[in-house]
Amino acid sequence: MQNKNGTTIKAVFWDIDGTLIDSEELHYQVIADWCEDYGYALKPADNDALLGKSMAEKWYILKERYDFQSDELRFRQECADRYCKAVHKDLQREEPTEIFKAISRTPVRQACVSNGDMVVVQANLKVLGLSEMVVFSISGDDVKKGKPDPEPYLAAAARLGVEPSECLVVEDSVVGVAAGIAAGMTVVAWPEKNTPRENYSATDYFVSSAAEFPTDLLPLG
Repeated sequence: MQNKNGTTIKAVFWDIDGTLIDSEELHYQVIADWCEDYGYALKPADNDALLGKSMAEKWYILKERYDFQSDELRFRQECADRYCKAVHKDLQREEPTEIFKAISRTPVRQACVSNGDMVVVQANLKVLGLSEMVVFSISGDDVKKGKPDPEPYLAAAARLGVEPSECLVVEDSVVGVAAGIAAGMTVVAWPEKNTPRENYSATDYFVSSAAEFPTDLLPLG
């Protein structure tokens, strides 16, 4: 129940999009459809620049590329509304979700830390059936700087009253892993299968299945 530094893990912080739910393609499609409705043609290559970013950052990137004549608030609200109507349980990543549920039956507290807007965070947790298992969530609305800055994870630790060294982070993206490492936490990278491990050289653990998850860090029995 201790990490590599001999510290007991007291909290687990989960990323959501891409980690607990395979939603990245849906997020892209929602934004692409929004752009089309406003007369812009989003390119698939744009998705690489948007992955892991907050909605505020996505707006800035796309406005720079396409000179949108709309405004950020409308973009965020309308995309969030479309996403919340389209998200469904079949998008869940089953093994990470099962680990989440197993940890919820232990004294270890869990929170979700996302670059997404809070309304999207809540919609994801609802369709996954995890809302009641989370102490709280940190969204892109709650911080000045999103991942890869450590602020979201440090805010979560402060809110729980635990030291960063007592926290375990579970992430799927390089951006999220960087945030957890910068926050001084133990990080598990759990991307989709067949993701090159070399992209995650900074992480403490790299797993591709529940069998590889470092359960020895937690009181899972």
